[in-house]
Amino acid sequence: MTIEKVNKDFNQIIEQNGFINTGAKTPTGCEVYCREWNRKVQVAWYGESTDTLEIKIWISYGIPMVWVICNGRIEDRIRDYSSPKRAMNAIKEIVRCARLEM
Repeated sequence: MTIEKVNKDFNQIIEQNGFINTGAKTPTGCEVYCREWNRKVQVAWYGESTDTLEIKIWISYGIPMVWVICNGRIEDRIRDYSSPKRAMNAIKEIVRCARLEM
């Protein structure tokens, strides 16, 4: 797969799944896209709370990079995937496991 094909696939997948350009760039000059999900949660002793899931994605030298931030806290590490489609499938699974909807 060429870098041009990966970039084209990446741009299509990003548009189809509601990610927006944040205007930020990585140190290597890659554009960062982001999407955020919110969910109200009822906590017995506290009342109502909001859970947030933020996913940032960019493509670096033909490799999709994904950064997961849950409730303002960075989860794990920056993840890299072999293709834009695999990255989006992983994002969908992360969102599903967080009990949210794409």
